[in-house]
Amino acid sequence: MLNQILEDVLSSVIGSRAVIFLDGEGEAIAHAGGDAADIKLLGAWKEIHLDHIRGIAMRLGIGDIHAVLFSLDGGNELLVPVSGEYCLLVFLSAYAGVQDAMAGLKTAVERLKREIE
Repeated sequence: MLNQILEDVLSSVIGSRAVIFLDGEGEAIAHAGGDAADIKLLGAWKEIHLDHIRGIAMRLGIGDIHAVLFSLDGGNELLVPVSGEYCLLVFLSAYAGVQDAMAGLKTAVERLKREIE
């Protein structure tokens, strides 16, 4: 079921190239699209970033993280917390609308929450 949810992300989020579902240790649970080795390595690295950003936000008292955007020359990476320590990392083309992507990910996040809880 997890793989189907990720495949649905690729088909419903315009401009998505690859997606990976990660646990709190940065380990890949499931992925779709792209080169698996590269996606897993980047996923682990980005999960570490998310942990640091969460800690900083908590110390500053600015609230929970809803998403983190990494903007690169060749595209964007959108990191979205799912539940607890789980997160979803979506690789987007440079022309993908980030707001549209976030809206499209809401359904996937809810489905993933149901699967892991």
